[in-house]
Amino acid sequence: MIWLIFIPLWLISGVIENNITQAYHQIYPSIIIKHIKISNYRNQKIHSIDTSMINPKRNAGTIKVNDFYVFYKLDATIKVLKSITYLNKGDKLSRANTALQRIPFTNLYTYPVTTYTDKVIKMYLPANRVIYQYMLANRSLVKRGDIIEVISKSGAIEVSFRAVALSNGKAGDKIKVKKDKQVLEVTLDNDGNGRL
Repeated sequence: MIWLIFIPLWLISGVIENNITQAYHQIYPSIIIKHIKISNYRNQKIHSIDTSMINPKRNAGTIKVNDFYVFYKLDATIKVLKSITYLNKGDKLSRANTALQRIPFTNLYTYPVTTYTDKVIKMYLPANRVIYQYMLANRSLVKRGDIIEVISKSGAIEVSFRAVALSNGKAGDKIKVKKDKQVLEVTLDNDGNGRL
């Protein structure tokens, strides 16, 4: 006796849609996918789905199902950070000058900012614009002339002293500091302290 099993096309395409959805959710946790249009799909049993060709900056692309290429297009929205006032160079992102808003997910030039960060804007930006990663810079923790705590640690022994910063710096930057008449190079930590 031979059994013929027919799997409906909507069930098979649901598996493909699930894989595409998971790939986009890894990059954009706030994405809401309303519909995925799949074309060039042959109704057959699925052995493998390769989503490595997905470009997360695009709303359409190709995946490989078994040995065939399948095209898809998303109808989706993502939550991004947009300016609500004019932003000047050096402004810190806050709820006073930005807002999280849902926009249609179309082809993006680069990754948008999706959460509030401790970074500052590095260019002038008009109101109602999406903020992208390339528009941000690390916030300077230390400015030239600031007095900072310099810490040197070796094993269980820790020595600290105060010094004057000779340049601006962000976390991880190496800057020069002056203690009395001696100039030292230190690495800034996340608290704005210098480490020898």
